Amino acid sequence: MLKPMERTIDISSGSIVKKGKEDLEAAGFSLSINSMDPLGMGINSWVNDREEYNQNLAQCCADEDAFRAYARQIQDEMLAEVSSDGAEGVLDGAE
Repeated sequence: MLKPMERTIDISSGSIVKKGKEDLEAAGFSLSINSMDPLGMGINSWVNDREEYNQNLAQCCADEDAFRAYARQIQDEMLAEVSSDGAEGVLDGAE
């Protein structure tokens, strides 16, 4: 018997701002999610350059919001797969 398939997705991105003529990553974001437990999704964010982050706060916050929205989209897709597969696990007892 084949055990249930498991899929893990790791994604990273960053908030790119202009510093003079150069592009600089002022903040970074990462996501890790596993199909066996989509509700256990982990999202991290960090600041790479405090000065540029503060000067571009609105853009950095908007970029993080967009990253989190994308993460929730992936989570929703995985939860739908778990639900439609009738798989045991993450949704059992969570309803």
